[in-house]
Amino acid sequence: MSKKLIAVAAAAALALTGLVGVAPATAAMPYSGDSQPAAANSLLVTSTVTRSGAGTLADPYKISVPESGLATSATTLRFAISTTAARAVTVTATSGIRLVATVTNTTAVVLTGADSLTVTADAAGAAEFRAYPTSTTRGVVTITNDGDITQIYVQGTHGAPYDIGAVTLPTFELSKAGVIVAVVTDAFGNAIDTANAAQSLTVSRVGTGASAAAVDVQYSATSKRWEGTVTPGATAGQLAISLVIAGLSATTAQKAAFGDPNSTYFGIAQVASAKTVAQLTAEVAALQAQLLATTTKAKYNKLAKRWNKKNPNNKVALLK
Repeated sequence: MSKKLIAVAAAAALALTGLVGVAPATAAMPYSGDSQPAAANSLLVTSTVTRSGAGTLADPYKISVPESGLATSATTLRFAISTTAARAVTVTATSGIRLVATVTNTTAVVLTGADSLTVTADAAGAAEFRAYPTSTTRGVVTITNDGDITQIYVQGTHGAPYDIGAVTLPTFELSKAGVIVAVVTDAFGNAIDTANAAQSLTVSRVGTGASAAAVDVQYSATSKRWEGTVTPGATAGQLAISLVIAGLSATTAQKAAFGDPNSTYFGIAQVASAKTVAQLTAEVAALQAQLLATTTKAKYNKLAKRWNKKNPNNKVALLK
């Protein structure tokens, strides 16, 4: 087909689109977070658990992750749907949001759930399901009801410390403070990144002694990390350091859902004598030699590149 014919066909198609119109995007169900809307297909989201936000992309519902390890009416969001009798409603979720068809007010169920499910309305046209977040990353619950697609955004807030991750111990100098840095997560593995005076890792020491009390490891809003200060004594050697999540006593439900907490750490730090003037002088000399070598190489390579450009048949090798 010629370019002219293609252009004519495209113009005709565009004109037809203007006459017929484009089908509108799939509508969302009327939605409320307070009371069930009167519309035939509508959605109500309620919860016993404290929540904030509006359920939108810009302002998702924020609720605590169920760190108790239990799915109950008090740890989940309830989605109530009004539709026609016996209609199947499909639901999907992202970013660690878990879906369950039902929970009970009286029986605590160890966390289960899936990222998709189908619920069927009863004879009165009522259907419902529950959802809870496991991550501090925003996710979306997508509900398809009679062709209507509704999306509700949910984000979890982390729980209390449950696991101690990587720990970095400093190499101490005699009687000089050093900083212990740790990674701490909740039961779901979410990094705990908010300051809370009630949350800490208790520091204990055995070894060369101490010239000052240790500062328990806590999250610092300034440095954005878990840290604590330890000052060793005046004797070189080794300092054994243990960290324990303060106040943690995992319940049976938590252990069933998450396994035993990794709530303790033990490590050995070296306490070294201060470097002598001769050692420091030698280190400075070595660094100066490295700098000189780097500068000389850079100058040589600059000149070599110029030579190679002017003498392509007689190139010299660059230093590596």
